[in-house]
Amino acid sequence: MSMISLIKQAAIEAVEQNSPTSITYGEVTSVNPLEINIDQKFSISKEFILLTSNVIDRETEITIDDGIKNKAVIFDGLKEGDEVLLLRAQGGQKYIILDRLVRV
Repeated sequence: MSMISLIKQAAIEAVEQNSPTSITYGEVTSVNPLEINIDQKFSISKEFILLTSNVIDRETEITIDDGIKNKAVIFDGLKEGDEVLLLRAQGGQKYIILDRLVRV
């Protein structure tokens, strides 16, 4: 499911339940099993987390200049200590990890 589809699904469910979505921040405290600490108040476990392709390892196909297609692995999986941007949906029952935060 694409990130746009996930956001649309979250928005539709929020309207249906009369419970708006909100954006929050968190920190990955464990990768296996996945656990995110939100605002130093509480942690959510993998049962309540949805991931986008921005935060997982994935394989993709690339084309080299000479037209040869190759497969490449993108290592974007979450790591302990990563700060993430989350979209809270369904009255707080599910959280979608949209992406990592980058400090500049």
